[in-house]
Amino acid sequence: MTVGVEAALRPGAHWHCLGICGYAVSGLALIARAAGRRVTGSDQDAYPPTTEILRSAGVPVDPGHDPANLLRHGKVDLLVVGNQVRRGNPEWMAARREGIPELSEAAAYRALTAERTRAVVCGTHGKTTTAALLAQILDAGGLRPGVRLGATARNLGASARLGDPTPGSPFVFEGDEYTTTARDRRAKFLWWDPQVVGLLNLELDHPDVYPDLIHYRRPFHQLVQGLPGHGRLVVNRDDPEALAVARAAPCPVVTVGRDAGDWHLRAAPTVTGGMTRLEVRAPSGERITVRVPLFGPAGATDTLVALALADALGVGAAAAAAAAPGYLGLARRLEWLGSAGGVEVVDDYAHHPTEVAASLAGLRSRFGPAARLVMVYVPHTYSRTRALLDDYGGAFRLADRVLLGPLEPARERRRAGAVTSADVAARVRGPRPTLVDDADQAIRILCREARPGDVICCCSVRGFDGCAPRLLAELRQRPHTCIVAPDAPP
Repeated sequence: MTVGVEAALRPGAHWHCLGICGYAVSGLALIARAAGRRVTGSDQDAYPPTTEILRSAGVPVDPGHDPANLLRHGKVDLLVVGNQVRRGNPEWMAARREGIPELSEAAAYRALTAERTRAVVCGTHGKTTTAALLAQILDAGGLRPGVRLGATARNLGASARLGDPTPGSPFVFEGDEYTTTARDRRAKFLWWDPQVVGLLNLELDHPDVYPDLIHYRRPFHQLVQGLPGHGRLVVNRDDPEALAVARAAPCPVVTVGRDAGDWHLRAAPTVTGGMTRLEVRAPSGERITVRVPLFGPAGATDTLVALALADALGVGAAAAAAAAPGYLGLARRLEWLGSAGGVEVVDDYAHHPTEVAASLAGLRSRFGPAARLVMVYVPHTYSRTRALLDDYGGAFRLADRVLLGPLEPARERRRAGAVTSADVAARVRGPRPTLVDDADQAIRILCREARPGDVICCCSVRGFDGCAPRLLAELRQRPHTCIVAPDAPP
């Protein structure tokens, strides 16, 4: 740790967070505040609802990055740096000149959970859902876990919470393999030193950091190899890459699989009443029935991993099965927003070809074979889109209609033109995509074409200018609509 950090970790110390409006850093700010630190922060993109959530919790937020922020709320004992803060940030540079001790967001989380039992749920796909479901099961089991997620869990109303701070109590991390800060290229999850790990799958992602699968695999190997001998690894045996990494574990390994494994399904999943019914066999031979609002093959795998992790943390199979129906889902993870005129509207975060295919499979499972699946999709970052371009070929296979919005550059604006949504469209096998310039054009097309029985899913990282909720509002303005309340999913 940086000199002076130890003293800055004490209760009552003033933590100032750079990039505070991101999910990870805003969650940390709330937890640090609950753990007795005085917290302030700043962000170039300070926007609601994050700013309102923080301020209502007593965390002042300054818009923009300015060295004056370091003096605005009293002496800063510790600077917390989010991974979206760039080198050359004037506030970060001023703090360094002043010798203010600093930690990354990931390292600060480790400091706050030093005496907890830490569980990391990792993998390329499904980790947010699995971690949130695990937290719900542990909560229902009376363990009051701490949580750090990359999205808002509807059960919590937040992306993070402190939970029971008692030493040994569980803290659930969504395992983020992206870089720690602009100055620290290590995967975030390597900071958390977990005793329990759930490994869902591995497939190349974040090509701006990992040039190939060999490099992408390395931090997962490090994470698994770092488990203590008394720890536990839960692995999805249906994924060859995950299973290969699991061989490095120095601790007991528990496998889950849809057809075989220590935890596995005894029959094909069925969907009734807006829930998937899973018949599960536990390692003890116990047979349980689980009802959960997750759909498709990915949903079944996520549920099995959550059950196995809950068991490793002290909640048995029967209690976990009883808790699963209470899971309310995540914001923008196949989130059903409502219905108008027989048209269902769903908001989703999928930004990888495999996730697109999984989202469509989940929608098909949930709404049935007769539904007309319409997807509005926005590719995310030039590096990912270019590296995975050919993988888009079969990603939309289950869709009946596809609209592609302009690529979201995010942190890669300097690469403008390296690849476009038209390049994605050229690769798609199946429904011929329509390119749209913006969310307004997409909404006009969808309102003109929508008919009863349609399921329209808007997929993007940044929400495509609120496309999904705006579309639902427009559909409800049409004559002769039949509207279903947002709290009554089909």
